[in-house]
Amino acid sequence: MPKQTAHRDLEGSQVEIDQDQFEVVEQRADYIPAAQLIDGTATADLLNRVHHALMAKGTTLIVGPRGCGKTHMMRYTSVVCQDSKDLPFCVYVSFNRYYRLEPLTKARSNAIDLFHAWVLARIVLGVNETLSSITFPSLFQQQSLNLLEFPAPRYQSLVDKLERGLGLDDQEEEVFNSLSIERLKVLIDSAAHASGRKRSVLLLDDAALTLTPEYLQELFDIIRSIKSPTIAPKASVYPGTTEYGPRFHATQEAQILSVWLSIDDPEYSEVMGAIARQRYPEFDKIPPDASEYLKFASFGIPRAYLMMLHQYRLSSERSQQSLNRIVEEHATARVEEYRSLALKAPRFATLIRKGEEVFRTTVRALKDQNDVLENRNEKQLLIGISGAEPYPLIGRMLHLLMEAGLLFEHPKVSHGGPDRTYDRYTPHLAALLQVRAFSGKERGTSPRQVVEALKRRSTKHPLRRSLTSLIDKSELDALRLDLPPCAKCHTPRLSEGQRFCHQCGNELSDVSTFARCMSLSLTQVPGLTSWLRERIEEDLSQIKTIGDLLAHQDPGTELRKIKRVGQKRAAKVIDAVTIFVDEFLS
Repeated sequence: MPKQTAHRDLEGSQVEIDQDQFEVVEQRADYIPAAQLIDGTATADLLNRVHHALMAKGTTLIVGPRGCGKTHMMRYTSVVCQDSKDLPFCVYVSFNRYYRLEPLTKARSNAIDLFHAWVLARIVLGVNETLSSITFPSLFQQQSLNLLEFPAPRYQSLVDKLERGLGLDDQEEEVFNSLSIERLKVLIDSAAHASGRKRSVLLLDDAALTLTPEYLQELFDIIRSIKSPTIAPKASVYPGTTEYGPRFHATQEAQILSVWLSIDDPEYSEVMGAIARQRYPEFDKIPPDASEYLKFASFGIPRAYLMMLHQYRLSSERSQQSLNRIVEEHATARVEEYRSLALKAPRFATLIRKGEEVFRTTVRALKDQNDVLENRNEKQLLIGISGAEPYPLIGRMLHLLMEAGLLFEHPKVSHGGPDRTYDRYTPHLAALLQVRAFSGKERGTSPRQVVEALKRRSTKHPLRRSLTSLIDKSELDALRLDLPPCAKCHTPRLSEGQRFCHQCGNELSDVSTFARCMSLSLTQVPGLTSWLRERIEEDLSQIKTIGDLLAHQDPGTELRKIKRVGQKRAAKVIDAVTIFVDEFLS
């Protein structure tokens, strides 16, 4: 008899399911055996571009929401490179346990140094794992055995102790003190040579350390420093909460590539179907109309598609009502995941709350438009938003929606003149299906009819909306980054009027003090030259205040838009702002 397990569905209700089938769907790409990775990876133009970018020279950031395939593509690339001397020496490292080091930021004054060592030790272990998995030419076999400065178990012991928050013994301290970026680069180059390769790539998975911004900036400093003509770092990041720090300029130093498959891609249905056939053994037992319906509801996220297929397969009534329930639960779960970003990054709480209002407004607008288009046998999935330029926080708000998979961004297009340039987005199809956006006035449209509606030709232009039609002007002006937590213990505030931290008793910055700091002109920051102040005033029309600069995900790139401002000058400005804000609020 198959093993049974109690599992909570997307709404939290317990259901009994077949344990063997459950594991097929639940397992992340981290745990898929190498042979299944090779056989279960679909071919498509987008996925091929991602694969080749991960093997190419230079830094690459692959971006997308959870479940879109970032880990899968990294692991697939590492397996493909394993035994081919014509491909680079490929090291896969996951940082998905970084949150275990988060308590160190409150307990240890050298938390950043400990995190730095943890990252380097994990990469060393990744190098050793790659060496162990390669079938060496006999010429290099002996050479490969003595590359690590210490035996691998000693690096693992250091990693384990740091993840458990324990003190280091003398041997672990010795390993800790030996770790440096320069030594690591020598190790990687030596390992590549020992395996008969000319260069290396580092696949750094789960590099979006949402819960600990201090660690995130340190990680990107490591990525920037470890890059060399023979070492190409690659990292997976999120669209909204990933912040690159003052010294890593994402758009200047790296190729940024989305892994998220668009529902408009001509290969969309074929690719999603190929993934499901390889990853879900019960796929052929799902009615074609239902599987197509769920393909669209998954919105290009393979993990979501597999889970919904499995839910449908397990449902007692495989009917239209069952499909509707699954899609509604999925849409609700995606919104809940989006709301949870406010817990991980409290300073974005206001942006997340207003972003949900904008998202629901776009869904209603597209539903109304598709009702009108029904008689023309066309569909509308795009909304074009104009007027966002004067509001730096709007870009961050929309990227947070993208991070949760609620909004898919399409390339910007202009229909003649600067006043007719739109940012184009598609909201999550599960939300559109939830409001019956493709059912017209009928009450009981079948999955086949909905799929047929979704396969209609698209209208020529997106549904155009100004930003102020989606969110009131007064609310736009009130958008802000939320109050900082306690400077001593990092505990979030309970209220705006709170004077002392309820956790440690430390006196908190006055609300008006924080607001006043954010509203100060950027040119008032001490340490800037007269030339820089003039250039900021004249060349940065969208960045006037400290709050405007800090609202940007990659402030260094924004500053480099000023003529004759390069990486060093941009980093100097950001460092000066950071020091000033810390002192102002201390």
